[in-house]
Amino acid sequence: MAAAKKLVRGAALVKKAIEAKPVAGAEPVEAGILKKLRLPNDEKLSAGLKAYFAHDALGFSFDDEEPEFEPMPLDELVAQEFGDDAVPEFGEAIEMLSDDCVLFEGEGDAKSFLYVGTPDDAGEYPVITLQHGDGAKVSGFVPFDVWIAQRAGVPLSEDYAALAKALAESNGDGRVAFDSERREIAADTDEDEEEEDGDE
Repeated sequence: MAAAKKLVRGAALVKKAIEAKPVAGAEPVEAGILKKLRLPNDEKLSAGLKAYFAHDALGFSFDDEEPEFEPMPLDELVAQEFGDDAVPEFGEAIEMLSDDCVLFEGEGDAKSFLYVGTPDDAGEYPVITLQHGDGAKVSGFVPFDVWIAQRAGVPLSEDYAALAKALAESNGDGRVAFDSERREIAADTDEDEEEEDGDE
């Protein structure tokens, strides 16, 4: 039996994507900032993310002295992008996905974000996409390097689909796409915090 072909991953896959579809007017992240930049969980950038940022910042801008992402919990992301009324519609997903989210610049109605939960064996974190309209749709769980390759139109074998399934299992319940069930989500407001401070 022939040995399984090793999948191209991380920086190598991202470089293939950049060669296939370089970003017009790309704005690379400066090398000094890349060295300092950490993910919201204080981990270093994945190999794929670092390689892509060296080509283009994906719309992000970082402070020279203290570069950092602006993460948010999923309920805040949903409220910001789709409105407060959409939050309970994405309730099941919000309860399931409790780690930080880093929103990418929007392209149309779909909103994609890096979910800083559990990375895969290559150190890449999943990119999850939300759509709101005919239901609250959640899909993706695609490793960042694979997501970049897909966007660039790099031909990928079916073996790459298993990577998303694995990330869906380690970060969610194994579904790579689902319609989120409506659930009431308690608002974590500043007023509640002020009341607690007043009780002390």
